[in-house]
Amino acid sequence: MQSFSEDSKKFLRKDLLKKNLSKREIEVVMLVLEGSTNREVAHNLCVAEKTVKFHLTNVYKKLNISRRSQIFWKLPLADFISINEKPAGKISEAKPQEEENPPRYEEIIPAGSSTVDDMK
Repeated sequence: MQSFSEDSKKFLRKDLLKKNLSKREIEVVMLVLEGSTNREVAHNLCVAEKTVKFHLTNVYKKLNISRRSQIFWKLPLADFISINEKPAGKISEAKPQEEENPPRYEEIIPAGSSTVDDMK
C-alpha cells in the first residue's frame, strides 16, 4: 500500500475540495489512492461496503470519470508524490553497462532479407 506524507495529503484534500467533493468522498478517495479495496475502505471508515460504492459513484460523477483507475489521472499526483524518497531496503549502486555503439537495425536484419521463411 502506498502511504503519503501529511503535506501530500493536505495538498490532495485541497485539490479535491476545489472539485466539490464532500469530506467523506475525499476520505474514500484518499484510501483508494493508498491502494485500499472497497472492503478495506469500509472497514477503515466504519461504514458498509455499499456506502463506499455510493461515495465512489458520486466521486466518478464529480470528476467526470467512469472507473476507479481514472481517479489517478484526474488528480495532480505528480505534484505531491516525492521522487526523492528512497524505498526501504538496500539498493545496489551498480548501473548496467551500456554499449558504446549498439548495433543498428540494418546490421541485425540486412536489407532485402526476410525474417519469415518462404512458404514454398
